[in-house]
Amino acid sequence: MINVVAGPKGSGKTKEMIDGANASLDVCKGNVIFVTDTSDYSRDVRAAIRFINVRDYGNLSEESLVGFIKGIVASDSDVSRIYVDGLARILGTPAEDMEGLFIALDDLSENHGVDFFLSVTCGKAPKFMKKYQ
Repeated sequence: MINVVAGPKGSGKTKEMIDGANASLDVCKGNVIFVTDTSDYSRDVRAAIRFINVRDYGNLSEESLVGFIKGIVASDSDVSRIYVDGLARILGTPAEDMEGLFIALDDLSENHGVDFFLSVTCGKAPKFMKKYQ
């Protein structure tokens, strides 16, 4: 399953993602991962959540981000939720160009039982993204 929080910059997406990740510890049985491109929010995320700043691993393309996430899933079979905050910012790609990424994550979710929660800065969510909102 993929859930998307989409909206313009400053609309509260990051707060919603952090609140969702923190609350998920009370309801999900597996491990929770929070991925973003800054360490600014590391203290807002509960200590039991693995916090990853992707900038520690260089700039990521869509393909390398999918590989990065597959590595997380492959190395920890207990991962049940992955939150990715600031997807457009991480990739430097507009939302309308992310359909391939969503297809790859949808496949990963279905085959490995991982739920994804993604925040995307955009004015209007592209058509392909609407089914995830």
